[in-house]
Amino acid sequence: MKGREVKDAKASEPAEEDYTAAATVVVGTYDGGLLGFGLEDGAQVFGYAPHAGCVKAVHCNHAGKLASGATDNTVRLFDLARGVEMGELQEHEDTVCALQFWGTSNLVTGSSDGQVCIWRCSDYEILLKFRGHKAAVTCLAVHPSGRMMASAGRDNRIQLWDLTRGTSAAHLTVDESVEVLEWSPSGESIAALSPRELLTVQVAGCDVATFRDAGSAGFMRVSLVATTFLGEGVLALGDGKGDVRIITRGDTALEEACRLPMDAPTPGSGPARVKSLVRSAGDQLVVGMSSGCVEVWRYAAKKMGFKGRPEASDFTKLRVVDTKARLTSLAVWVPGQELPAPAQSSQKQEAPPKEAAAGKKGKACKKRKQAA
Repeated sequence: MKGREVKDAKASEPAEEDYTAAATVVVGTYDGGLLGFGLEDGAQVFGYAPHAGCVKAVHCNHAGKLASGATDNTVRLFDLARGVEMGELQEHEDTVCALQFWGTSNLVTGSSDGQVCIWRCSDYEILLKFRGHKAAVTCLAVHPSGRMMASAGRDNRIQLWDLTRGTSAAHLTVDESVEVLEWSPSGESIAALSPRELLTVQVAGCDVATFRDAGSAGFMRVSLVATTFLGEGVLALGDGKGDVRIITRGDTALEEACRLPMDAPTPGSGPARVKSLVRSAGDQLVVGMSSGCVEVWRYAAKKMGFKGRPEASDFTKLRVVDTKARLTSLAVWVPGQELPAPAQSSQKQEAPPKEAAAGKKGKACKKRKQAA
């Protein structure tokens, strides 16, 4: 079954130009727009409104292919290297709220209809479509090896999928629906974020480490909204007050090491919320705020290992770009930057099969006990 593609880019759209000179930050907006800015200088590269609804997710691969999903139930495709639109995928029946490329071979999309689609990037034909969750899919993350994928949904489950067979490999039941999933650089563990809790799960053994804000309760609760790995042992965690915390990861617990300095809010306006966190270029952290501002930070990458103990002084703010838009999502394209090397794997990677039996039950991790 093949998704329907739109016609070639219209004459009114940006002419073909060479955008490969510098890394690009792509911002999705509430009103369906996509904005591109240079990572190094903050100069605007493009601005375009391809969606009829709010953009919920954007992602780029290292070749410059960009995909965006929105509340208009579509996926729009772009070639950032040439500055042209590639087409549109219409397969989901509800909001496309999660998507991710794996290399240049496959694109995975998830929707509020509970369905997950795996596309072949050479012609955007569907290789596999299956019901990933009994409720809306909230997020997904493809393993660095390309052999596994994790997804989360409103059914309060984290599902691990074997992409080589199209079957369920394991699942974990959580207390609250997870909004963000991300694999560690080695692929040995995965971070899962809900509004009240950040947890990391080791793939081997399902060992879980958690972090909760001890001072956040009742009416004073601060929602946790975004996270990303800065290294194998350190994560950045953004919240609804605009703070970015640096979290260190041990065997059984997650601890707050420091916070990035936060600018005072503009007079007459409340603090902006963190909407997205993206690691880029090996030592840069890009922070997208609800105010439309995008902050670029450089950090000491050598201190982000498993036993790292970073301090606020290890982070330097390089620049701030005010997009003047209602930012909802963010991605970074660094030309030529390859995917992280798979953990403990030197075998040739396999693409998902065109036909596979999806939905078979895998082993279940035990449900975590309610944190005290």
